[in-house]
Amino acid sequence: MPPSVTVENERLSSTAPAPAGGLLALVSRLDALGAHPTLLDMARVMQGVDLTLADVAPYVRSNSRSYNRAAVAVRESYELLVMTWLPGQASPPHDHSGSVCVLKVVQGAAMEGCYRLGADGYADFDYETKLETSGVAAFQDAGVHSVRNASVLDALVTVHAYAPKLRDFRRFVVRPDTVFKPASEPRENPTVVIVGGGFSGAMTAAQLLRRASRAGVALNVTLVERRGAVGEGVAYATREPTHLLNVPAQRMSAWPDRPGDFLHWAQGRDSRVGPYDFLPREWYGDYIRDSLRMAAREAGERLKFSVVYDEARRVARRPGGGWMIHLERDASLCAAAVVLALGHRPPADPIGENWQGPTTRLIADPWRPFAMNVVQSDEPVIAIGSGLTAVDVVLSLSAQPRSAPITLVSRYGLHPLAHAAQEIRPADLTALVEELLAAPGGLRPLALLVALRRKARAEPECDWRRLVDGLRPHTAKLWQAMTSKERRRFLRHLRPFWEVHRHRLAPSIAARFFAMIERGEVRVIAGQVVAVHADGGDLRASVRLHGSRRRLELEAGWLINCTGPTPSNNAEANPVIASLLVHDRLRVDELALGVETAPDGAAIAGDGKRVQDMFVVGTLRKASLWESIAAPELREQASAAAEGIVRLLAEAKEARAVSSRQVFEPKQPAEAALEG
Repeated sequence: MPPSVTVENERLSSTAPAPAGGLLALVSRLDALGAHPTLLDMARVMQGVDLTLADVAPYVRSNSRSYNRAAVAVRESYELLVMTWLPGQASPPHDHSGSVCVLKVVQGAAMEGCYRLGADGYADFDYETKLETSGVAAFQDAGVHSVRNASVLDALVTVHAYAPKLRDFRRFVVRPDTVFKPASEPRENPTVVIVGGGFSGAMTAAQLLRRASRAGVALNVTLVERRGAVGEGVAYATREPTHLLNVPAQRMSAWPDRPGDFLHWAQGRDSRVGPYDFLPREWYGDYIRDSLRMAAREAGERLKFSVVYDEARRVARRPGGGWMIHLERDASLCAAAVVLALGHRPPADPIGENWQGPTTRLIADPWRPFAMNVVQSDEPVIAIGSGLTAVDVVLSLSAQPRSAPITLVSRYGLHPLAHAAQEIRPADLTALVEELLAAPGGLRPLALLVALRRKARAEPECDWRRLVDGLRPHTAKLWQAMTSKERRRFLRHLRPFWEVHRHRLAPSIAARFFAMIERGEVRVIAGQVVAVHADGGDLRASVRLHGSRRRLELEAGWLINCTGPTPSNNAEANPVIASLLVHDRLRVDELALGVETAPDGAAIAGDGKRVQDMFVVGTLRKASLWESIAAPELREQASAAAEGIVRLLAEAKEARAVSSRQVFEPKQPAEAALEG
């Protein structure tokens, strides 16, 4: 060890030489991550740099009063420290107050303790994991943990990166006489935590309550929702009366075994509702809440349901089984099983560094509350995107008479098409699909398109909607039959055309939207916004036209990002996903559409193995199913996940009962056995 340097507890050590060797490489790579490094990116950088004791030696200093902290680099975006822990030294239980942390062991073995906060304010030790030399651990900005050196002989040396730099942390007090010993827990029913409270999360909770009640399994179901209302998500949170469902009422049941449930519910609210009516999306959020409320009411006393309005920031595996879910504000939750029902995240920035000037005239997220209120009727608007989000924005902006135009810019200049004015039955495409699936070498999207066009020509009176809707029951099989190369080809060339035919507008909305285009109130341009210059009051956008080098200059008062949500598997936008990916608890698919799952929705870990007690419902399953955003698919996923979890818990209950009988049942004397 270098000569001891005594410093005050929890203060940075005196100035050290400039970093060199592996430490210098680490600083350089962290600097390259930019102003907002993510947990996953930092962890990958830390894992990719070999650090030796010689690299960190100038920063290794003993401190008999407490573990020592020596600053290596301090930036606005992060800070890097070397910490020295003498035998037996430990940090108090603490959190990181809004900073993520990545830790690497250079010498020795670190023990990370995880705690739950009691109602009386004490920190209760829950479990501890060991991190060997060269091991990396990453902690999201939530949860209470500690680090200690359990060795009685050797020092522990660790490197820590915090982003943003650690400005403060809360220190907690361990319950007396329980240090590093799990606090005694009352015997409670197992808990299932569902992360996300939109359609997917709410209906998974309802299915769990329903199935557990029928199976006689006692259960606590906890729903964690970051927004202020359950059952809505982004889609059904709107309060605009012109924002309608794009599927008729008769096909929007939330229950697989009750096909007319939503229609009956809606008719209870308004008896005039018909099967083919397209109802306000606000109604559907009310319907999901009512469905969940009734399921909780009918579940019985042995099942408990609760909602925690908070954001889950980290999901960690407990060594003894189950999970710990760390929240942004509230106390952490323990769970026997976890369901990831993560919905849409805010859209990504489509302009980035190509925006010059202040961004006060950019509406980055049109779904942010009151986002459209700032736009005046006489201010021209440019929207990037021309899909369903853009149509919603047009309707919101047109709620009051407008005198200024709205311009939609998208790559191909396509917009959603309309549902038929009257109900049309889907075509039976079973034979066609089976023929395509039997083709050698896997399904080619072009072959599917050719087959559909051939069928349309053979039946001139067949509405194209019948063919598109006829593919719906077969979509997952078709997607799974494509090779990775063909999937990429579909995404690159055909996806926009499929989307506008598949995700259609309610007839009344389509009529209004198309009329605005005909009158020149709305213009759709095929191209890409490649640069924006703003001067505070107005902005000028440069649009490169599709298939041309020519540019079109547009002036407007506002630019609205209608590109759609960021994928839920994006580690930068979704802290829960980052916390699982960094420890290989999940695996992102090769096309980055979602995460890999088993057929019943169980998660697939980084090693390719099934995670028995973690299920995925919703948009994250797009990777394996393609169709994974609409009610017909989501209700089936919720049902399957609930069935799997209830079966898992029932089997665990039976195993405990068998074990208990083997321990406590008295053995028969040998004589009695012989007599028998």
